Order: sequence, then C-alpha cells, then structure tokens
Amino acid sequence: MIPIILATALSVGRITMNAVTIGSVAGASYAYGRKVGRVACTALDGLENRLTKHIE
Repeated sequence: MIPIILATALSVGRITMNAVTIGSVAGASYAYGRKVGRVACTALDGLENRLTKHIE
C-alpha cells in the first residue's frame, strides 16, 4: 500500500513541476516576444520617418 501512495505522490509532483516549467517558459517567451516586437516596431517607424523626410 505504501509503495502505491509514494508512486502516486511522486507522479503528481512530477506532473506539477512539468506544468510549472511549461507555464514559466510560455510566460517568458510571451514577454520576450512583446519586447522584441516593440523594438522592431519602433525601429521600423523611425526608418519610415527618415525615408519620408528624404523623399519630401
């Protein structure tokens, strides 16, 4: 009986750690993607402004 309880507890712990790890990676990836996207958008806006000034 005790080995079944221990195996269940270890399985639940492993699944929980896996879920926390996946959630952490997803959150960090989302935040990094937003940051890089914002920088790219700002750079493209600056490029557009410079090109517009040169064309005028």
